[in-house]
Amino acid sequence: MAPLLVTAMLAAASWAGVATASTQVTWAAVTFAYHGEKIPAIEQGDDNLTPLGATQLFNAGSQLRGRYLTPGNGSDFAPIHAMSINNLDNSEIQILSTNDEYVTGSALAFTQGLYPPIGNDGTLNFDTESRLGNGSLVQFPLNGYQYPNIESLGALDYNSIWIQGHERCNDYTINTLKIGDSPAFESLNRQHEEFYESLHDLLFWNFDRSIVSFGQAYYLYEYAAYQYEHNQTVHNTVSIADMVKLRNLASQQQWAYTTASGGYSVQSIAGRTLATKIISQLSHNIASRGNANKLTLLFGSFEPLLSFFSLSNLSSGPASSAFVTLPELGSTMVVELFSYSDYTNAAQNLSTPYPRTADLWVRFLFRNGTDEAEPLVAYPLFGRGNSQTEMSWRDFSTAISDFAIDDVEEWCRSCQAVNLFCSAIESVSANTTILYHGNYSRAKKGGISPVIAGVIGASVTLAVFILLFLALVFLGFRVDHRDKQSPAAGNSDLGVLKRSGSGGFKGAEKLASDTDLTLKGGAGATIVRHERVGSWELKDGSKSDAPHSSLDKEIGIERAVSTANYHRRSEDDGIGHVNPFGDPVKPVDHI
Repeated sequence: MAPLLVTAMLAAASWAGVATASTQVTWAAVTFAYHGEKIPAIEQGDDNLTPLGATQLFNAGSQLRGRYLTPGNGSDFAPIHAMSINNLDNSEIQILSTNDEYVTGSALAFTQGLYPPIGNDGTLNFDTESRLGNGSLVQFPLNGYQYPNIESLGALDYNSIWIQGHERCNDYTINTLKIGDSPAFESLNRQHEEFYESLHDLLFWNFDRSIVSFGQAYYLYEYAAYQYEHNQTVHNTVSIADMVKLRNLASQQQWAYTTASGGYSVQSIAGRTLATKIISQLSHNIASRGNANKLTLLFGSFEPLLSFFSLSNLSSGPASSAFVTLPELGSTMVVELFSYSDYTNAAQNLSTPYPRTADLWVRFLFRNGTDEAEPLVAYPLFGRGNSQTEMSWRDFSTAISDFAIDDVEEWCRSCQAVNLFCSAIESVSANTTILYHGNYSRAKKGGISPVIAGVIGASVTLAVFILLFLALVFLGFRVDHRDKQSPAAGNSDLGVLKRSGSGGFKGAEKLASDTDLTLKGGAGATIVRHERVGSWELKDGSKSDAPHSSLDKEIGIERAVSTANYHRRSEDDGIGHVNPFGDPVKPVDHI
């Protein structure tokens, strides 16, 4: 027995030596960042990103740079294999953002921190394109500023569901209203009525007292946090304890809205779609053996974060207190795929082989807020112990697949969503299943391909515009072309959309009695926009005789540009690009 024991001890020591000598090689990372501070939604005007909000996301990007690109302050260095360190290579990174101004602005600020200007260290850097024919050199503006490719996803793009699965999800909206009207929420309203009333004159004096209640907990907290940061009077009169309570009440409300705890499974849809994007991006990296999807940056609101925390059991684990409240602005979660290697400088060594699937590991990290003292901290997923922050890829993919949605069709069905791409999918034959995962798609069981589904969606869009045009013609609308005249004549060379006769959209002919229209002039044309009072979030709490103008949001006309990717799997190069020279769809031949 003794020789066997000695042999076992030597083997264990040998294994321990290998493990100690091994270094981590990060192959891919997927991050989701909560946008920075913005003008509160309850305020009048656009929800613009503030300078503080931009700074928050710049700091978050710098923190990620310190982990994956070059050693930074307060960061554990875990470089991504063969990734460009100083020069932004858009083929190595994918950036997805909602089309909200404050979210796209947050994505831009984050990337500035991740890849700062090339000449930021005071030296001038030139590449081959910098030299001109006359021998002079030209640097990029702003000291070598780098330009990221940010995909801003609007409502008509099915890819938008991966970062905001709760938006335009009909059942989510309906159930949110039901939760807000439930006896439990009515009880919370009464329970905290006195607290909100005590803050009305100190903090919420601009608002009607009827909406200063638990029913508007999140919007009131967002407004209070903004005022606390920017209004010296509020900062000096409202206590920290009151701010903490406002945040906790907002967290309680939004937790019920964004997780299944409210009694409706669809409330966690934002976390399910985010999980699908995470597993998709990491799977692509594995399939390409580390060449594709090295770094994925996702930007949005807090709903996907809270929902994912609940689904992955972070909210019930050892550090649950950090995952059941609203994250701080600029908070970042990361899921990284890595392995261990004995190669010298394994992360930078191009010869480092991609590991077997069985040797791949996954780690979850989270940074709550953007304070420099807040590092990225690893937390165990799916109810594991504190020491189990690393889990095998196979265990991770199995666990996350339990709640990730299968495809866009499942999202459409779960949400009872009504939009163009859902209509296109529903029109596909019942014998065809179209699977969408991030930026790739594949069809199985024969039938209509995703390419045809895309054509159907485009055709539906075209048909809607044709019908709308015919309706306008039938109702008497016309476009008058006016010859260009001198400026003194007061006319321009722009036609104005009018309707003959009285009533309708009158453009520059708007009368004083037409109070429901907002006119903005310019270049000889008039932009007409309707205004609405109240919203489902505010539940029409403002009375007609109350000073509710600050709560109304002007509804503008959004131009949505779809980046939907309905290409065929057979033509996909693995990173979301379609080969235009691929073989066309061929008919089935029979003898």
